[in-house]
Amino acid sequence: MDDYFNNQNNANAAGGNDDTNKNVGFTPITPVDSQPTEPVAPSQPVSAPDEPQVVHAEPIGVAPQQNQYNAPSQDNGYFVGQYDSAVNQPPQGAVASSFIGAPSDGKNGKKKKDKKKGNGGKKAVAIILIIAIVAAVLFGYLFFSGKSINSIIGGSSSSESATQGTNAGEASAKVADSEKTAEKSSDGTLTVAGVVKKTIDSCVGISVYTNQNSFDYFNGYGSSNSGSTESGEGSGVIMSESNGKTYIMTCAHVIADGSTFKVTTNDDKKYDATMVGYDSQTDIGVLSINATGLQAATFAKSESVTVGEQVVAIGCPGGLEFKNSVTTGIVSALEVPVSSSIGYNNQCIQTDTAINPGNSGGALFNMQGQIIGINSSKIASTDYEGMGFAVPSDTAISTAESLIANGYVAGRAKLGIEYVALENYNNASSIMSALESKGFKDAKGTIVIQSVSSESDLKNSDVKQYDMIVAVNGTTMTSVDVLTSTLSKSKPGDTIKLTIARAENNQIKTFDVNCKLIESKN
Repeated sequence: MDDYFNNQNNANAAGGNDDTNKNVGFTPITPVDSQPTEPVAPSQPVSAPDEPQVVHAEPIGVAPQQNQYNAPSQDNGYFVGQYDSAVNQPPQGAVASSFIGAPSDGKNGKKKKDKKKGNGGKKAVAIILIIAIVAAVLFGYLFFSGKSINSIIGGSSSSESATQGTNAGEASAKVADSEKTAEKSSDGTLTVAGVVKKTIDSCVGISVYTNQNSFDYFNGYGSSNSGSTESGEGSGVIMSESNGKTYIMTCAHVIADGSTFKVTTNDDKKYDATMVGYDSQTDIGVLSINATGLQAATFAKSESVTVGEQVVAIGCPGGLEFKNSVTTGIVSALEVPVSSSIGYNNQCIQTDTAINPGNSGGALFNMQGQIIGINSSKIASTDYEGMGFAVPSDTAISTAESLIANGYVAGRAKLGIEYVALENYNNASSIMSALESKGFKDAKGTIVIQSVSSESDLKNSDVKQYDMIVAVNGTTMTSVDVLTSTLSKSKPGDTIKLTIARAENNQIKTFDVNCKLIESKN
């Protein structure tokens, strides 16, 4: 590849009238941050989406957590330090006012004694008797009336007020008997609470682990070790049960890079899971666990979904810490073209239901508690809110069932090549200028062939590494979807015409090749 394209020659690339051979001066440049991709037929033909770009509601990565509530506060002029219960206490050394007892007279609270002499003893006895009688009458009144001493004399202390609020019915807060939240509406459909109750046991969390190698060498001596590290978390739904296994449906991008997996059910039971397969084109993947008797979800047909209907999403936004969180919204649009992780467009359900990293692979339910889609992606931009996308249930089911039965999606056509998009080369503009001069206007979807598989029909043609596909059946590659949409309308055994462009000896030449499509089994 490093011997493919020569350095740009802007003068030759932009000018000249030779339509057969164009001196463009290409340099072999390794594409930036790109992996070869195998084009195969998508589930449905669609046109390329316009800006803004849509990204996956990715499985959330695992990272150390910080306790935000114990972080030191900023010096705001009032206090500095950690937030705790002491903030509500009076500062040490502060004087607390007392409202118990009479004010002092300025002499340590003491009063002068009355030194008068006489029949003080007899008078004292009489006074005591009178006080006792009055007290007995008052006590009886209070006992049978339910009133407090404070209501009679009009005074109170803080402790007395608290007691009064507890015992006096007229001062107590009124607590009504709450009715249980309705699980069905008047028309017989489920409420959000009803949907959750019906479906939440079919929703699971997924932990993804990857193998990592570590090395301990010093001057040629040492060893290497490998271990499994948790790399991400996502969502899934219990799809079906067969032969002692339970199958978990999720998104392909949740599990694609994992080596081992764990599934956590709603009751917090954990199961080791095995990869069944995944399809990056539709973004659907399947795991299996050795378990039976779990609650499987019910799926609705995609054709039954209507714009404006209420929906409920259940998943793990932020990871398993928020397992089976519930959000609700409506269906905003149908058959919206959304690009998968490998550049294929799928017809998706758009919803304004909150979808966040970690929600990927979780279910989107209708108000009958049936899955209408698998939450996959969202527009991640501060300029957009409430634009999430789900893989329709029909696509999800057919893909998952084929993965379980075959390990791949059967009946899907492909060329049998791996490629890199031309736009990933730093001299792509000069190449496209040369292609435009040969009649291929706006060929920004042009792909560069990296390898041809042994079973591909192109193996027996003149096509070789670094050749470019610039048109399919006579249509210029304005986007890669020109190829993928053609494949979607085809089946294994069909023949399509490819227009190949080759940069050779600082010139571009083109030629047509007929290619018989083969079945994709990966």
